[in-house]
Amino acid sequence: MGAIQNWIYRAFYAGQLRFFFHWPVILFIALPMIAWAYWIYGRKRKWRVKYPITSVLAKIPRVKKVKRPSRHLPVLLRLAVISLLILAAMRPQMGQTKETIHTQGIDIILLLDISGSMTAEDFRPNRSEAAKAVLARFVRQNSNDRMGLVVFSGMPFTQCPLTTDTGVLEEFINQVKPGDILQDGTAIGDAIVTGVARFTDKNVPSKVMILLTDGEHNFGEVDPPTAAKVAARMGVRIYTIGVGSAGGAPIPDPTMPGGFLRYPDGRVIMTKLDENTLRDVASLTGGRYYRAEDEKTLGKIYDEIGRLETHEIESKKFTTYSELFQYVLGAALAVLLFELVARWIWGRVLP
Repeated sequence: MGAIQNWIYRAFYAGQLRFFFHWPVILFIALPMIAWAYWIYGRKRKWRVKYPITSVLAKIPRVKKVKRPSRHLPVLLRLAVISLLILAAMRPQMGQTKETIHTQGIDIILLLDISGSMTAEDFRPNRSEAAKAVLARFVRQNSNDRMGLVVFSGMPFTQCPLTTDTGVLEEFINQVKPGDILQDGTAIGDAIVTGVARFTDKNVPSKVMILLTDGEHNFGEVDPPTAAKVAARMGVRIYTIGVGSAGGAPIPDPTMPGGFLRYPDGRVIMTKLDENTLRDVASLTGGRYYRAEDEKTLGKIYDEIGRLETHEIESKKFTTYSELFQYVLGAALAVLLFELVARWIWGRVLP
């Protein structure tokens, strides 16, 4: 039964069964007309014997007429033969569809700042959570690409290597939070170098990094311009995104709920964004710099980057059909042979 159910699904639900010639279907209209003519003829038929002298026959005792259901079997078999012949004329075919998708690959490394300043609340609920939500949506919208995630503060860390599994990458994005890397600071240059090292496939025609930060480079061994030149030499294009309100924002103190980090003299520490450095990094690699002052603008920026990095997907679909009419024709001949043999063997049963 399982094999039959699978065939029915493939034939009718998957659209693999087709009939090449459709016009013979009109011949099916003749079947009920034949059945109706047989029924009318059978009711009106009178048995007659052509014999010059009927007096002898009149003396034969009358025998009660017995109606046998089997008398209709020859007509039913002939109708079945006609139906199968019409079906064979429609040339049924079973197809096997194969689809080949060729895509011009693009690898994207997402660089995400998770320094303490990303807890600033000028975004809702804060910069970090807003950035993670936008990143997750960006990953879902670009599921045809390979993506990876590098997080950084005072040092970089590869959270997820390049993968096509968007579910796994989204899970990694949701798990990260400011403070995961004990070394605080903003090592933009080191993060870029780490991201470049994640592009292991030299045959990929397009390599992109999207760097999101809200601070200035103040830590690490490689300065951002030098790292950008390395990326450009490796064929990596970098889009940079600076997040935060224009005047900066205070950084929440993790040890004092409701408080903010302060300098020794009591002044509140405000975030500071180095836009010039981010512009230089983008310019050196052929990318662009964006400024996001709220979560809505941040979402639009990632959408625009996604449109800039669109790539063509070529899909080829072809179907190979095998003929089935010979099987239907064989069944029709088998039914016809059965009807002829039955008439010869059981002539009295099948008049």
